[in-house]
Parts: sequence; C-alpha cells; structure tokens
Amino acid sequence: MSDIAPLSALAQKFCVMVAELDVEPYYKSFHTAPQHDGSPHIEVADGKFQFVVTERGLEFERIDNLAADDVLYLLFEGITQHMATTYELNNRIPETDGRSVWFPYQERLMEGLNPAWGERLMKEHQQVLGNHPLRT
Repeated sequence: MSDIAPLSALAQKFCVMVAELDVEPYYKSFHTAPQHDGSPHIEVADGKFQFVVTERGLEFERIDNLAADDVLYLLFEGITQHMATTYELNNRIPETDGRSVWFPYQERLMEGLNPAWGERLMKEHQQVLGNHPLRT
C-alpha cells in the first residue's frame, strides 16, 4: 500500500473535523510538506505517521511512529491552544494566571472533538500545573 492512501484518508478526516471550528483559514490547512512558518506537516515513513514542525528551513520538532489518532490529537491540540489563548486574551481577568481560563477552555474544545482527547489534555495540563502551579 502506498503512503499516499493513509495520508489522504487522514487529511480528509482532519478537514471534516476542522470545518466545525471557528478558526482562521490558516489553521484549517493540512500540510504534507514543510511550510517553514512554524506550522506542522505530516509525513509517512514505514507505514507510520510523523508530525514535523519546521520554521525558516530548520526542523524544530519531529514525532515519529504515530497512529492517525495521535496525529489528529497533535494537530487539534495546536489549533485549540490558539483558540483558547485567544479566548483568554479576550476574557482576561486582571491579576489572574491566564492558564486558569485557557486550560479549561481548551480542554472543553478538545472534548467536543473527541472525549478521549479532552481527558488526555486535562492530564497533560495537570502535569504542567504540578510542575508550574498557577500564580495567584
């Protein structure tokens, strides 16, 4: 089986899911080649997906051996992070750590896409907050 078939199926699933989100068109693109602007693109090697981030010709991140669900999680984690930080900025509470607004909002967005993703992100946020507690 060629690498194009699973990549096309993943791109189609992404496009269906992202169409439901109120986000700028930039975030609705599924890239299979480097854009060099900090946005991720997806590659396939040995039948597994790779999540790659490049900027200005340099590779900053590569996560190998991913299943389709993990790729979608990573893509939507980035999109919903943008949405959540924008929401926090527009609803800023003075003298409050922005993560107290951003994290729960992003978790709800991810849960709306896939309940397991909401749970996964909540655990990741709890780990962040365990290492870097909210400022009060």
